[in-house]
Formats: sequence, C-alpha cells, structure tokens
Amino acid sequence: MSSKRNNNYKIAILLLSFFLLIVLFKSYKDNKSAKELQDTLKQETLITQNQLSEILYKYDSVSNLYNNFDENFQDLSLKVSDIKDPKKNIKFKNLAELNKEIDQIKDSIKLLKEKLKQIEKLRTLIKPEIIAPKITEKTILKDAKFEVTNLQVKGVKFLTDNKTPNKVKPIEQIRVCFTVDKNKSIAPGEKEIFVQIINPKNDIVSVDQLTFEYDNVTLKYSKLVNFEYQQQITDVCSYVDLEKNKTVKGRYIVNLYSGTTKISSTIFNYN
Repeated sequence: MSSKRNNNYKIAILLLSFFLLIVLFKSYKDNKSAKELQDTLKQETLITQNQLSEILYKYDSVSNLYNNFDENFQDLSLKVSDIKDPKKNIKFKNLAELNKEIDQIKDSIKLLKEKLKQIEKLRTLIKPEIIAPKITEKTILKDAKFEVTNLQVKGVKFLTDNKTPNKVKPIEQIRVCFTVDKNKSIAPGEKEIFVQIINPKNDIVSVDQLTFEYDNVTLKYSKLVNFEYQQQITDVCSYVDLEKNKTVKGRYIVNLYSGTTKISSTIFNYN
C-alpha cells in the first residue's frame, strides 16, 4: 500500500516538475520577445527623433536665409531711396563720403547675390509639392475606357408557324452578350457601346446605315447598345438585325467600340 502511495507521489512530483518547466520556458520566451520589442521601439524612436531634428535644422537654415535676405533687401532699399532723394543728398559733405556709401551699397549687392545663390541651391534640394490635377466628369469621360470581357456571339432564327426551327432558313439576328468590368474612373449613369458586325465579304452589316463621328473619325456600326452603369461589373446583351442581302455563310467579325475606340473583338462562324 505504501509502495503504491510512493509511486503516486513520484508521478505527481514528476507532473508538477514538467508543468513548472513549461511555465518557466514560456515565461522566458515572453520576456525575450518583450525585450526585443522594446529594443525595436527604442531604435525606431531614436530614428524618428533624428529625422525630426534634421528637418527642424533644415527649416531653421532656410528661415534664417530668408530673414537675412529680407533684412539686406530692406537696407538696400533704404540706401537706394536715400540716393534718389535729393533732399537726403545734403548729408554727404564731400565726394569721399559719397564713394564710401556707394561701396557699402556694392557690398550689400554682393552679399545679396551670395545669399541668392544659396537659396537657389536649397530650392533644388527641396522637392516641390505635387498637386494632383482635378478630375472632372469631362476628363473622366474622355480618358477612361471601358474594359469588356466574356464577349459571346450567337446566331438567332425566328420560329415558324409550327414552332419548330427551320435549319434551311438563314439567321435573322445575331445576339451579342458581354461583361463590362468595374471601373471607378468612369462616371456612373447611362452609357453606350457600339456593336459593329462585318460579314465574310468584309461588308459592315447595318440595316439603318448607322454612323458615328468624333474628332474627324467616322465609325460605321450595326447597333447602339445603351445600358445603365454604376461602376460595377455589368452584364449586357443585345440583338442585332441582319441585312438579308449581306447574310451569307462564313466567318463574321464582331467588334465593340467605346466611341471610336475598339475595346473588344471576336469571331462568329455561321455554317
């Protein structure tokens, strides 16, 4: 019985020792991390203080230069005004005093030139503040372009009276579907995209002979598609009527235009 109790004591002591080791190891690790964090914060604080000190020093230097420039300029203005004023010329008793005054003015001019050179050097070191141009709605509409993906084209036949498709009957429309990607640079509202269909004979299909002109550029198109755009991904579908005399079998090219700029294109094979 006593032997079993001793074994229980030993197991309990062993578990407590293991638990104590875990606690000590965790405490050591936390203390080490805290010390490293404190060292990092001290270094960052020191770097920040040095940067602030350097900025203040440069600011004081520039301020002193400008103050000295203003003072010298005021002195020079007073001296020049004294020379121009005939009443004040009476204070010069002889030519020597006048020459002395002229020499002082020349020295002031020389000093101002030196200060001006220093200011010009400082101006090259100081980066000018970049002011972003104001973006207006006209700028957005002129520069921003739609980005279109997932352009899909399919031929459409009208059903006959027996409600069954006629394989011999030619297609009468082309369904054009595409996705307009979101673009924060384009103002929300009602937008338009031009659909242009070119048949295998390189003729532009346009039932109403539609054209669009911009900046001396004329675009002949097949359908004007209007849609509501709120700067989000927008799915658009439209049906384009075909001209019977221009509907032949072969490869059709379908282009999408934003204004006179082509933004997407695909091929439709009509067999």
